[in-house]
Amino acid sequence: MRQKFLIFAALIFLTVTLVGLNAASYIQKEKTPDSETNPNRSTYNTGATGTHALYDLLAETGRPVVRWQESPSALLADDAKKPNTFVVIGKTRREFDEQEIEQLLRWVSGGGKLVIIDREPPPELIKTTANWQILFNTESEPPSFNFDPSDQKQMTEKTNAAKPAQPTIYTNKVNAVQPSRFASAITFERFTDSINQTGTTKTLPAPPPKVKNNFYQQFPPLPPPARNSTPADAGIGSGAGSGIGSGDPNSIQTTEANDEDAPVESPALAAPVAHLANDRKTVLADFPFGSGQIVFLSDPYIVSNGGINLVDNAQAAINIVALNGGIIAFDEFHQGYGAGENRLLSYFAGTPLTAFLFQFAALVGLILLSQSRRFARPLPEREPNRLSKLEYVAAMAELQQRTKAYDLAIENIYTDFRRRASRLVGADNFTVSRQDLARLIAERARLNAAEVENLMFKCEDIIHGEPTGKREVLELTSRLREVEDKLGLRRTRKQTFGR
Repeated sequence: MRQKFLIFAALIFLTVTLVGLNAASYIQKEKTPDSETNPNRSTYNTGATGTHALYDLLAETGRPVVRWQESPSALLADDAKKPNTFVVIGKTRREFDEQEIEQLLRWVSGGGKLVIIDREPPPELIKTTANWQILFNTESEPPSFNFDPSDQKQMTEKTNAAKPAQPTIYTNKVNAVQPSRFASAITFERFTDSINQTGTTKTLPAPPPKVKNNFYQQFPPLPPPARNSTPADAGIGSGAGSGIGSGDPNSIQTTEANDEDAPVESPALAAPVAHLANDRKTVLADFPFGSGQIVFLSDPYIVSNGGINLVDNAQAAINIVALNGGIIAFDEFHQGYGAGENRLLSYFAGTPLTAFLFQFAALVGLILLSQSRRFARPLPEREPNRLSKLEYVAAMAELQQRTKAYDLAIENIYTDFRRRASRLVGADNFTVSRQDLARLIAERARLNAAEVENLMFKCEDIIHGEPTGKREVLELTSRLREVEDKLGLRRTRKQTFGR
């Protein structure tokens, strides 16, 4: 017990020592300021690179906004709370895997609207089912640690505001949008040759898509029209971006071409639309994808806390994410706020408690290991006890027989008989007289009281020193056993071993 107490005392001492060392060595980490080199575009972030202001603006103006903390697979569920617009802002902390990309694009192809606000979006999400190629070009130098995202003058130095390229729903009530100096340029090219001298275009086969999903098989690029047709009226349609350039299929008329062998085509029925651009780059464009659309904004600074209050940035942000109606979901799952994250560990991250728990677990494991192993020489095996339980009795009997100690044998047998008989008849063995005990035994066993008293008298005389022999001892012992049998004092194996 003392050894175990010392072990527990040592364990408590080590625990207190570990707590003290961790508390003494803990240094409060200063909050890392926001930086364009490692931005945090989460709607929970109130810093310059965060988007908390945009989320509050949408919520306070009555738009239904949510922070999406589930996998994109939940977008495919038939739920009334399924969003109409899904917004991914900036480089996420958790990358999209192939399965999540396939689920997200499947949701878009079913009629959803995906808004991607980033300078270099994931290549797997730069997709369209139209016959166009999309590229993101970063012309300016990458941001460095010297740039302060909260300094608007420094972030927009030598950068002209982007103005509407044409009247669309995304440029409604927008005169200008101020991007940062790090905004990338959105370019898109159609897979066709330039117009030849006859005024026709020759369609080139589109390159095979470099994706591992079947969306291009489900929504292939629009095929070229029949031969011997030429555009007569391009018209103003209602394409993916509700802007100019999508065309109206009812307004297309066919005419005979001069050269029957020269393939001609009409304008595509669905085309991308550029909405905002400055003198150097296009910053906002939307592209069709199946029954839905993907909108690209090439600079997160426009919707960030540090730049949303410049010119008409706030109005443009509202137009981009809120004009479709329905629920607007901001992707927080890939920003590190997924529903499966361990909030308890996140809460204690950066505190000495985490290190203490690991040290305590290692200490407990070491104690368990030391208790289950021996660190000394092996002990010899314990030999089994080969002595019989009756060996002592047999040895004493043999000793009494060799020394002819018949009086000692009678004393052992008679004393045991008297004790057991007194208990049976309800008398006190130490105070009852021989005559009274003999009478009680005779009444119980239906024997002659005088004979029983005479038997007891002879046994007591031998005990007190009366000479005797082997024959007499055997005779007295036999008579005592007979009385025991008539009294019902049966000797069991358990009683023999217990004596």
